[in-house]
Amino acid sequence: MKLTGAFLENMGKRHSVIVGMTRSGKSYLTKHVLQQLQDQGYHTVFFDPKHDDDYASLGTICKTPVQFYHQLLKKNPAIVYRPSPKRDSRVEELNKIAELLFAMSNKDGFKRIKRVVAIDEIQLMVKKGTNDGVETIWTVGAGIGVVGIAITQRIQLLNETCWSQSENKIIFKTDDRPEYLKSRNLEHYTDKREFFLDTQNKYWFYYTTGNGKWRIREPISTSSSSKTYKQPTTTKKSKSKPKPISTLKTVEHFGLKRWDI
Repeated sequence: MKLTGAFLENMGKRHSVIVGMTRSGKSYLTKHVLQQLQDQGYHTVFFDPKHDDDYASLGTICKTPVQFYHQLLKKNPAIVYRPSPKRDSRVEELNKIAELLFAMSNKDGFKRIKRVVAIDEIQLMVKKGTNDGVETIWTVGAGIGVVGIAITQRIQLLNETCWSQSENKIIFKTDDRPEYLKSRNLEHYTDKREFFLDTQNKYWFYYTTGNGKWRIREPISTSSSSKTYKQPTTTKKSKSKPKPISTLKTVEHFGLKRWDI
């Protein structure tokens, strides 16, 4: 089954969480959604802490905030960011990525760009505590065209803000305890848990788009999932060099300090 226009529209306009165990289908769905959103004109960023080559086709790979900043200035519509393997560095880089996205969203010539930022294994950046970048994206991002997709293995690992502010919730096979699921008002999922644990129903998922209705959905079609992003070629070089990040000033934005580009 292919993703419907309404499903993709919700993913592009509202925050989402995608939950599932390893090899449950969440990574494949995420990749497929981002490819389809790119086709609809969205600019996507995939934050890849695992440096997974399966996602390399989603865009230009950046490994530092400076590289990421240059791609934003070029209006590159598809970026994959691979952070440092060190936890503290990962968190700091995610914060900088969020700051740059918000600063660019207020810059002339960039205000109308619609962005979707997918963060894989978000529990590596956020566990039970908070993260400035994640908090900012999920609290004020949608209002200025920056939408987040949080990807993790268990609901219990999710940042509370991500869960509460995401209208789109997609759950594959998960090993969250039934008692915990019931505490999150997901009794209806526990009743269907055996269905998703059955190997015959591999890659099926349970989802809602914020209207209070939950549905079981069969695996998505593979017919349009093999696209590879190609970096656009340009013949002209920019005459002006971008400002080094270290020279950027900060300004108050939605009560938080952001870089003024």
